[in-house]
Amino acid sequence: RGSHVDPNEQTPPAGRPTYAAAGEEYRPRREPVTTYRDRWVAAQAFDVRLAHATVKDLLVPRLSIYWTDLLITAVIGWSGFALSVVLTPLHPLGIVGLIVAVVALYRGALFIHEVVHFRSRAHTRTFGRGWNALVGVWLLIPYFMYEGHAEHHSRRVYGTALDGEYIPFARLSRWEIVKVGASALLLPLFGPIRFGILAPVSWCVPATRNWVYARASSIKLDLEYVGHPPRPSQRLPWFVQEFACFVIVWTVGIAVGVGALPWVLLVCWYLMFAGVSSLDTMRLLGAHRYLGHDSDASIVLQMIDTINYPSAPIAGFFWGPVGLRMHALHHLVPALPYHAFAEAHRRLTAVLPANSAYRLTESSGLIAAVIELWRAPRPLPGEHPFDTVAHEDDRRGDSTSASTDC
Repeated sequence: RGSHVDPNEQTPPAGRPTYAAAGEEYRPRREPVTTYRDRWVAAQAFDVRLAHATVKDLLVPRLSIYWTDLLITAVIGWSGFALSVVLTPLHPLGIVGLIVAVVALYRGALFIHEVVHFRSRAHTRTFGRGWNALVGVWLLIPYFMYEGHAEHHSRRVYGTALDGEYIPFARLSRWEIVKVGASALLLPLFGPIRFGILAPVSWCVPATRNWVYARASSIKLDLEYVGHPPRPSQRLPWFVQEFACFVIVWTVGIAVGVGALPWVLLVCWYLMFAGVSSLDTMRLLGAHRYLGHDSDASIVLQMIDTINYPSAPIAGFFWGPVGLRMHALHHLVPALPYHAFAEAHRRLTAVLPANSAYRLTESSGLIAAVIELWRAPRPLPGEHPFDTVAHEDDRRGDSTSASTDC
Protein backbone atom coordinates (compact mmCIF):
# COMPACT_ATOMS: atom_id res chain seq x y z
CA ARG A 1 0.00 0.00 0.00
CA GLY A 2 2.96 2.35 -0.32
CA SER A 3 4.86 4.18 2.38
CA HIS A 4 5.16 7.77 3.47
CA VAL A 5 8.12 9.57 1.96
CA ASP A 6 9.30 13.15 2.11
CA PRO A 7 7.71 14.71 -1.00
CA ASN A 8 10.76 16.92 -1.53
CA GLU A 9 9.57 19.85 0.48
CA GLN A 10 10.46 23.14 -1.20
CA THR A 11 11.42 26.45 0.42
CA PRO A 12 9.00 29.21 -0.56
CA PRO A 13 10.35 32.32 -2.31
CA ALA A 14 10.48 35.48 -0.21
CA GLY A 15 7.25 37.35 0.10
CA ARG A 16 4.98 34.34 -0.31
CA PRO A 17 2.86 32.95 2.54
CA THR A 18 3.94 29.91 4.51
CA TYR A 19 1.26 27.85 2.74
CA ALA A 20 3.30 28.23 -0.45
CA ALA A 21 5.98 25.94 1.01
CA ALA A 22 4.28 23.36 -1.16
CA GLY A 23 5.14 25.46 -4.21
CA GLU A 24 1.68 26.99 -4.69
CA GLU A 25 0.06 30.35 -4.01
CA TYR A 26 -2.40 30.35 -1.14
CA ARG A 27 -5.96 30.78 -2.28
CA PRO A 28 -9.36 29.96 -0.79
CA ARG A 29 -9.93 26.26 -1.27
CA ARG A 30 -12.82 25.51 -3.59
CA GLU A 31 -11.77 21.92 -4.19
CA PRO A 32 -12.83 19.37 -1.54
CA VAL A 33 -9.36 17.82 -1.37
CA THR A 34 -6.10 19.77 -1.09
CA THR A 35 -2.89 18.37 -2.54
CA TYR A 36 -0.98 15.76 -0.62
CA ARG A 37 2.13 17.96 -0.74
CA ASP A 38 0.24 20.85 0.90
CA ARG A 39 -0.94 18.67 3.73
CA TRP A 40 2.38 16.85 4.21
CA VAL A 41 4.35 20.10 4.48
CA ALA A 42 1.81 21.60 6.88
CA ALA A 43 1.92 18.42 8.98
CA GLN A 44 5.63 18.91 9.70
CA ALA A 45 4.86 22.12 11.60
CA PHE A 46 1.67 20.95 13.30
CA ASP A 47 1.77 21.15 17.09
CA VAL A 48 -0.19 18.17 18.42
CA ARG A 49 0.45 19.14 22.04
CA LEU A 50 -1.04 22.58 21.50
CA ALA A 51 -4.11 21.08 19.83
CA HIS A 52 -4.64 18.56 22.63
CA ALA A 53 -4.09 21.18 25.34
CA THR A 54 -6.69 23.40 23.69
CA VAL A 55 -9.45 20.80 24.06
CA LYS A 56 -8.34 18.66 27.01
CA ASP A 57 -11.11 19.99 29.28
CA LEU A 58 -13.74 18.77 26.79
CA LEU A 59 -12.90 15.07 27.01
CA VAL A 60 -15.41 14.15 29.73
CA PRO A 61 -18.58 12.66 28.17
CA ARG A 62 -21.89 13.97 29.50
CA LEU A 63 -23.92 10.78 29.73
CA SER A 64 -27.17 12.69 30.23
CA ILE A 65 -26.76 13.99 26.68
CA TYR A 66 -25.93 10.50 25.38
CA TRP A 67 -28.94 8.84 27.01
CA THR A 68 -31.39 11.59 26.02
CA ASP A 69 -30.18 11.63 22.43
CA LEU A 70 -30.21 7.84 22.11
CA LEU A 71 -33.67 7.42 23.68
CA ILE A 72 -35.28 10.11 21.50
CA THR A 73 -33.54 8.75 18.42
CA ALA A 74 -34.66 5.18 19.12
CA VAL A 75 -38.28 6.20 19.75
CA ILE A 76 -38.43 8.23 16.53
CA GLY A 77 -36.67 5.54 14.51
CA TRP A 78 -38.74 2.56 15.65
CA SER A 79 -41.97 4.60 15.46
CA GLY A 80 -41.20 5.41 11.84
CA PHE A 81 -40.43 1.75 11.19
CA ALA A 82 -43.71 0.65 12.79
CA LEU A 83 -45.60 3.18 10.66
CA SER A 84 -44.02 1.78 7.49
CA VAL A 85 -44.99 -1.77 8.50
CA VAL A 86 -48.58 -0.90 9.38
CA LEU A 87 -49.23 1.23 6.29
CA THR A 88 -46.76 -0.65 4.01
CA PRO A 89 -44.15 1.15 1.85
CA LEU A 90 -46.80 1.55 -0.86
CA HIS A 91 -48.66 4.15 1.19
CA PRO A 92 -47.32 7.74 1.12
CA LEU A 93 -47.22 7.92 4.91
CA GLY A 94 -45.58 4.49 4.95
CA ILE A 95 -42.81 5.89 2.75
CA VAL A 96 -42.44 8.85 5.11
CA GLY A 97 -42.22 6.47 8.07
CA LEU A 98 -39.55 4.43 6.29
CA ILE A 99 -37.46 7.52 5.53
CA VAL A 100 -37.76 8.65 9.15
CA ALA A 101 -36.71 5.18 10.30
CA VAL A 102 -33.66 5.17 8.02
CA VAL A 103 -32.42 8.60 9.17
CA ALA A 104 -33.10 8.05 12.87
CA LEU A 105 -31.86 4.46 13.11
CA TYR A 106 -28.79 5.39 11.10
CA ARG A 107 -28.04 7.99 13.76
CA GLY A 108 -28.81 5.46 16.47
CA ALA A 109 -26.55 2.85 14.90
CA LEU A 110 -23.60 5.25 14.78
CA PHE A 111 -23.62 5.53 18.57
CA ILE A 112 -21.67 2.27 18.43
CA HIS A 113 -18.70 4.44 17.50
CA GLU A 114 -19.08 6.41 20.71
CA VAL A 115 -19.48 3.25 22.78
CA VAL A 116 -16.10 1.85 21.78
CA HIS A 117 -14.36 5.20 22.35
CA PHE A 118 -15.41 5.65 25.97
CA ARG A 119 -12.29 5.79 28.11
CA SER A 120 -14.24 4.45 31.09
CA ARG A 121 -15.08 0.74 31.03
CA ALA A 122 -18.08 1.49 33.23
CA HIS A 123 -19.43 3.89 30.60
CA THR A 124 -18.82 1.35 27.85
CA ARG A 125 -20.56 -1.36 29.83
CA THR A 126 -23.65 0.59 30.94
CA PHE A 127 -24.26 2.70 27.84
CA GLY A 128 -23.24 -0.19 25.60
CA ARG A 129 -25.89 -2.42 27.13
CA GLY A 130 -28.50 0.30 26.72
CA TRP A 131 -27.47 0.88 23.12
CA ASN A 132 -27.68 -2.85 22.41
CA ALA A 133 -31.15 -3.05 23.94
CA LEU A 134 -32.49 -0.02 22.05
CA VAL A 135 -30.73 -0.35 18.69
CA GLY A 136 -27.83 -2.76 18.37
CA VAL A 137 -29.31 -6.24 18.68
CA TRP A 138 -32.47 -5.23 16.76
CA LEU A 139 -30.29 -4.17 13.83
CA LEU A 140 -28.18 -7.31 14.36
CA ILE A 141 -25.02 -5.25 14.95
CA PRO A 142 -24.23 -5.80 18.66
CA TYR A 143 -21.37 -3.67 19.86
CA PHE A 144 -18.96 -6.60 20.32
CA MET A 145 -18.61 -6.57 16.53
CA TYR A 146 -16.96 -3.14 16.74
CA GLU A 147 -14.62 -3.71 19.67
CA GLY A 148 -11.65 -4.01 17.30
CA HIS A 149 -12.14 -0.42 16.12
CA ALA A 150 -9.15 0.74 18.20
CA GLU A 151 -6.89 -0.82 15.55
CA HIS A 152 -8.09 1.82 13.08
CA HIS A 153 -6.45 4.47 15.28
CA SER A 154 -3.20 2.57 15.84
CA ARG A 155 -0.18 4.20 14.21
CA ARG A 156 1.07 0.74 13.23
CA VAL A 157 -2.24 -0.38 11.69
CA TYR A 158 -4.01 2.69 10.26
CA GLY A 159 -4.23 2.54 6.48
CA THR A 160 -2.36 -0.76 6.17
CA ALA A 161 -3.58 -4.16 5.05
CA LEU A 162 -4.26 -4.90 8.75
CA ASP A 163 -6.83 -2.09 9.01
CA GLY A 164 -10.26 -3.62 8.50
CA GLU A 165 -11.90 -0.20 8.19
CA TYR A 166 -9.70 1.08 5.39
CA ILE A 167 -9.19 0.36 1.69
CA PRO A 168 -6.72 2.54 -0.30
CA PHE A 169 -9.34 3.52 -2.88
CA ALA A 170 -7.23 6.40 -4.21
CA ARG A 171 -4.62 3.88 -5.39
CA LEU A 172 -6.90 1.12 -6.65
CA SER A 173 -9.25 0.62 -9.57
CA ARG A 174 -12.40 2.68 -9.34
CA TRP A 175 -14.34 -0.55 -9.52
CA GLU A 176 -13.41 -1.03 -5.86
CA ILE A 177 -15.53 2.01 -5.02
CA VAL A 178 -18.38 0.63 -7.14
CA LYS A 179 -18.21 -2.76 -5.42
CA VAL A 180 -18.28 -1.25 -1.94
CA GLY A 181 -21.23 0.95 -2.89
CA ALA A 182 -23.17 -1.98 -4.37
CA SER A 183 -22.46 -4.16 -1.33
CA ALA A 184 -24.66 -1.87 0.78
CA LEU A 185 -27.68 -3.56 -0.80
CA LEU A 186 -26.47 -6.97 0.39
CA LEU A 187 -25.59 -5.99 3.95
CA PRO A 188 -29.15 -6.52 5.28
CA LEU A 189 -28.63 -10.24 4.62
CA PHE A 190 -25.47 -10.46 6.73
CA GLY A 191 -27.11 -10.25 10.17
CA PRO A 192 -29.70 -13.01 9.61
CA ILE A 193 -27.04 -15.32 8.17
CA ARG A 194 -24.44 -14.49 10.84
CA PHE A 195 -26.74 -14.90 13.84
CA GLY A 196 -29.46 -17.14 12.47
CA ILE A 197 -27.22 -19.75 10.83
CA LEU A 198 -23.51 -19.32 11.56
CA ALA A 199 -23.97 -18.71 15.30
CA PRO A 200 -25.84 -21.96 16.09
CA VAL A 201 -23.58 -23.93 13.74
CA SER A 202 -20.50 -22.62 15.58
CA TRP A 203 -22.07 -23.57 18.93
CA CYS A 204 -22.72 -27.11 17.73
CA VAL A 205 -19.51 -27.51 15.72
CA PRO A 206 -16.66 -25.91 17.73
CA ALA A 207 -14.22 -26.39 14.84
CA THR A 208 -16.07 -23.64 12.94
CA ARG A 209 -15.93 -21.16 15.79
CA ASN A 210 -12.55 -19.65 14.99
CA TRP A 211 -13.60 -19.07 11.38
CA VAL A 212 -16.77 -17.28 12.51
CA TYR A 213 -14.73 -15.08 14.84
CA ALA A 214 -12.14 -14.33 12.16
CA ARG A 215 -14.41 -13.72 9.17
CA ALA A 216 -17.89 -12.85 10.41
CA SER A 217 -17.62 -11.06 13.74
CA SER A 218 -16.34 -7.60 12.80
CA ILE A 219 -17.90 -4.52 11.26
CA LYS A 220 -15.41 -3.87 8.49
CA LEU A 221 -14.87 -2.22 5.13
CA ASP A 222 -12.15 -4.59 3.92
CA LEU A 223 -13.65 -8.06 3.49
CA GLU A 224 -10.17 -9.60 3.65
CA TYR A 225 -9.73 -8.40 7.21
CA VAL A 226 -9.26 -11.19 9.76
CA GLY A 227 -10.74 -10.48 13.18
CA HIS A 228 -9.68 -11.66 16.61
CA PRO A 229 -11.37 -14.12 18.97
CA PRO A 230 -12.68 -12.74 22.27
CA ARG A 231 -10.41 -12.57 25.27
CA PRO A 232 -11.45 -14.77 28.23
CA SER A 233 -13.19 -11.81 29.89
CA GLN A 234 -15.12 -11.09 26.67
CA ARG A 235 -16.43 -14.58 25.96
CA LEU A 236 -19.58 -14.34 28.06
CA PRO A 237 -20.60 -10.81 26.95
CA TRP A 238 -20.01 -11.76 23.31
CA PHE A 239 -22.09 -14.92 23.67
CA VAL A 240 -24.96 -13.08 25.39
CA GLN A 241 -25.11 -10.51 22.60
CA GLU A 242 -24.82 -13.20 19.95
CA PHE A 243 -27.58 -15.28 21.57
CA ALA A 244 -29.89 -12.25 21.80
CA CYS A 245 -29.50 -11.68 18.05
CA PHE A 246 -30.09 -15.40 17.41
CA VAL A 247 -33.36 -15.26 19.39
CA ILE A 248 -34.55 -12.19 17.46
CA VAL A 249 -33.78 -13.73 14.05
CA TRP A 250 -35.56 -16.99 14.75
CA THR A 251 -38.47 -15.47 16.70
CA VAL A 252 -39.25 -13.00 13.92
CA GLY A 253 -38.69 -15.63 11.23
CA ILE A 254 -41.05 -18.13 12.86
CA ALA A 255 -43.64 -15.45 13.67
CA VAL A 256 -43.70 -14.34 10.04
CA GLY A 257 -43.81 -17.94 8.87
CA VAL A 258 -46.89 -18.81 10.92
CA GLY A 259 -48.63 -15.52 10.13
CA ALA A 260 -48.32 -13.94 13.58
CA LEU A 261 -46.37 -11.06 12.02
CA PRO A 262 -46.93 -9.66 8.51
CA TRP A 263 -44.41 -10.54 5.81
CA VAL A 264 -44.18 -6.84 4.98
CA LEU A 265 -42.19 -6.47 8.20
CA LEU A 266 -39.28 -8.28 6.55
CA VAL A 267 -39.58 -6.11 3.45
CA CYS A 268 -39.54 -2.94 5.55
CA TRP A 269 -36.61 -4.23 7.61
CA TYR A 270 -34.63 -4.92 4.44
CA LEU A 271 -35.43 -1.49 2.97
CA MET A 272 -34.64 0.25 6.24
CA PHE A 273 -31.31 -1.53 6.72
CA ALA A 274 -30.37 -1.04 3.05
CA GLY A 275 -31.00 2.69 3.52
CA VAL A 276 -28.92 2.78 6.70
CA SER A 277 -26.03 0.87 5.10
CA SER A 278 -26.15 3.03 1.95
CA LEU A 279 -25.91 6.22 4.01
CA ASP A 280 -23.04 4.78 6.00
CA THR A 281 -21.20 3.61 2.88
CA MET A 282 -21.45 7.08 1.36
CA ARG A 283 -20.16 8.58 4.61
CA LEU A 284 -17.25 6.14 4.71
CA LEU A 285 -16.22 6.98 1.16
CA GLY A 286 -15.96 10.62 2.19
CA ALA A 287 -14.35 10.01 5.58
CA HIS A 288 -10.76 9.63 4.36
CA ARG A 289 -8.61 10.34 1.33
CA TYR A 290 -7.65 6.66 1.25
CA LEU A 291 -4.04 7.04 0.18
CA GLY A 292 -3.00 4.11 2.39
CA HIS A 293 0.15 3.49 4.43
CA ASP A 294 2.79 0.81 4.77
CA SER A 295 4.69 2.50 7.58
CA ASP A 296 3.71 4.09 10.88
CA ALA A 297 0.98 6.71 10.62
CA SER A 298 1.14 9.19 13.48
CA ILE A 299 -1.92 11.08 14.69
CA VAL A 300 -1.02 13.95 12.37
CA LEU A 301 -0.59 11.70 9.33
CA GLN A 302 -3.91 10.06 10.10
CA MET A 303 -5.50 13.49 10.42
CA ILE A 304 -4.29 14.76 7.04
CA ASP A 305 -5.60 11.58 5.40
CA THR A 306 -9.02 12.32 6.91
CA ILE A 307 -11.66 14.95 6.15
CA ASN A 308 -13.65 17.54 8.11
CA TYR A 309 -16.89 19.09 6.82
CA PRO A 310 -17.35 22.22 8.96
CA SER A 311 -19.38 24.04 6.30
CA ALA A 312 -22.07 21.33 6.03
CA PRO A 313 -23.87 21.36 9.41
CA ILE A 314 -27.39 20.79 8.04
CA ALA A 315 -26.66 18.07 5.49
CA GLY A 316 -24.05 16.66 7.85
CA PHE A 317 -26.69 16.26 10.55
CA PHE A 318 -28.27 13.57 8.37
CA TRP A 319 -25.28 11.80 6.78
CA GLY A 320 -22.62 12.43 9.47
CA PRO A 321 -24.39 12.48 12.85
CA VAL A 322 -22.80 11.93 16.25
CA GLY A 323 -19.75 14.01 15.28
CA LEU A 324 -18.72 11.89 12.28
CA ARG A 325 -18.80 14.75 9.77
CA MET A 326 -15.73 16.08 11.63
CA HIS A 327 -13.72 12.92 11.17
CA ALA A 328 -10.30 14.57 10.99
CA LEU A 329 -10.99 16.13 14.38
CA HIS A 330 -11.91 12.69 15.68
CA HIS A 331 -8.60 11.21 14.50
CA LEU A 332 -6.77 14.11 16.09
CA VAL A 333 -8.56 13.61 19.44
CA PRO A 334 -10.17 10.13 19.42
CA ALA A 335 -11.50 10.42 22.99
CA LEU A 336 -13.43 13.64 22.30
CA PRO A 337 -17.18 13.06 22.92
CA TYR A 338 -19.45 13.94 20.03
CA HIS A 339 -21.29 16.69 21.91
CA ALA A 340 -18.00 18.62 22.31
CA PHE A 341 -17.02 18.64 18.64
CA ALA A 342 -18.47 22.06 17.80
CA GLU A 343 -16.68 23.77 20.69
CA ALA A 344 -13.43 21.89 20.04
CA HIS A 345 -13.46 22.91 16.37
CA ARG A 346 -14.17 26.53 17.30
CA ARG A 347 -11.23 26.59 19.70
CA LEU A 348 -8.82 24.91 17.30
CA THR A 349 -9.65 27.21 14.41
CA ALA A 350 -9.16 30.19 16.73
CA VAL A 351 -5.77 29.00 17.97
CA LEU A 352 -4.30 27.38 14.87
CA PRO A 353 -3.24 29.39 11.79
CA ALA A 354 -5.38 29.26 8.67
CA ASN A 355 -2.70 27.26 6.84
CA SER A 356 -2.30 24.65 9.58
CA ALA A 357 -2.58 20.97 8.75
CA TYR A 358 -5.86 20.83 10.65
CA ARG A 359 -7.45 23.50 8.45
CA LEU A 360 -6.25 21.71 5.32
CA THR A 361 -8.44 18.73 6.19
CA GLU A 362 -11.57 20.71 5.35
CA SER A 363 -13.86 19.84 2.44
CA SER A 364 -16.84 21.69 1.04
CA GLY A 365 -19.19 18.71 1.01
CA LEU A 366 -19.52 14.94 1.06
CA ILE A 367 -20.52 14.50 -2.57
CA ALA A 368 -17.69 16.76 -3.72
CA ALA A 369 -15.18 14.72 -1.67
CA VAL A 370 -16.43 11.41 -3.08
CA ILE A 371 -16.25 12.80 -6.62
CA GLU A 372 -12.69 13.95 -5.92
CA LEU A 373 -11.81 10.47 -4.68
CA TRP A 374 -13.22 9.01 -7.89
CA ARG A 375 -11.32 11.49 -10.08
CA ALA A 376 -8.01 11.24 -8.23
CA PRO A 377 -5.31 10.13 -10.72
CA ARG A 378 -4.22 6.60 -9.96
CA PRO A 379 -0.47 5.86 -9.95
CA LEU A 380 0.96 4.04 -12.94
CA PRO A 381 2.88 0.78 -12.42
CA GLY A 382 6.18 1.58 -10.73
CA GLU A 383 5.11 5.14 -9.90
CA HIS A 384 5.04 6.29 -6.29
CA PRO A 385 1.42 6.97 -5.36
CA PHE A 386 2.06 10.11 -3.32
CA ASP A 387 3.46 11.86 -6.38
CA THR A 388 0.07 11.70 -8.07
CA VAL A 389 -2.82 10.72 -5.85
CA ALA A 390 -5.14 13.54 -4.72
CA HIS A 391 -3.18 16.26 -6.54
CA GLU A 392 -5.11 18.98 -8.30
CA ASP A 393 -2.81 18.61 -11.34
CA ASP A 394 -2.04 15.21 -12.82
CA ARG A 395 1.72 15.17 -13.50
CA ARG A 396 1.21 12.55 -16.17
CA GLY A 397 -0.60 15.19 -18.23
CA ASP A 398 -3.52 12.90 -18.97
CA SER A 399 -6.05 13.74 -16.30
CA THR A 400 -9.01 13.08 -18.58
CA SER A 401 -8.18 9.47 -19.28
CA ALA A 402 -7.13 8.90 -15.65
CA SER A 403 -10.49 10.17 -14.45
CA THR A 404 -12.46 7.71 -16.57
CA ASP A 405 -10.24 4.65 -16.44
CA CYS A 406 -11.62 2.02 -14.10
